[in-house]
Amino acid sequence: MPVWIIVVQWISRSVLILLLVLSVWSVATMLRSSRLLNKAAGASKNPDNEDENVSRWIESGDKGAFRAWAEKSGSLQAGTARAILATASDDPGSIDRAVRSYLSLQRTGLEQGLTVLATLGSNAPFIGLFGTVLGIVQAFGALGAHQTNASDIMVGIAEALIATAIGLFVAIPAVVAFNVFTRKLKNLVVRSEAMKDLYISRIKK
Repeated sequence: MPVWIIVVQWISRSVLILLLVLSVWSVATMLRSSRLLNKAAGASKNPDNEDENVSRWIESGDKGAFRAWAEKSGSLQAGTARAILATASDDPGSIDRAVRSYLSLQRTGLEQGLTVLATLGSNAPFIGLFGTVLGIVQAFGALGAHQTNASDIMVGIAEALIATAIGLFVAIPAVVAFNVFTRKLKNLVVRSEAMKDLYISRIKK
C-alpha cells in the first residue's frame, strides 16, 4: 500500500481520537459551568420570592435584613449587595461603578466555560467532516492502488462517516448547553442590576 495512504489513515484515526478527547472536555466543561452557575444562582428554590424579599427590605430601608441576607447567601445577587454595602458612600455613581466592576469580574469567570462550549459547538462538526474526508480519500486511494475491492470501499466510507457523526455528537450538546447557560447567566446579571437600580432609586437625597 502506498505510504501516503497509510499516512492519511493514521491522520484519520488521530481525528477520531481528538473528537473523543473533545467530547470528554465538553462534558467536563458543562459540569463545571453548571456547578458555577448554580452557585451563582444561590440556594433559594424560589428566586422570585427572594427578589420580593430583597425589594421589600430595600424599599423599607431595612439595611439590617438586607445585610444579613447578603452575608449569608453566596449568590451573584448577594455578592452584588455586598459590593453595594461596601461602597464608602451612598453616591449613586460610586455604587454603580462598584457594582459594574464586581459583575464584570464575576462574568469573566462564569463565561470561561461558555467560551469553550461555543468553540466546540462551532468547530467540532468541521473537525468531524475533515476526518470523514480523509477516510474517503483513504478508501478511494486504496481502490485506485488496487489494494481492496468495492465492498471494502463501502465499509471504509461508512467508517469514515463515523467522524462526522461524532463531531455532531460533540457539537449539538455543546450548543444546547451554551444557550441554556448563557440565558441563565443573563438572568442572574439582570436580577443583580435591577436590585442595584432599585437600591440607588431609594437612596434618600
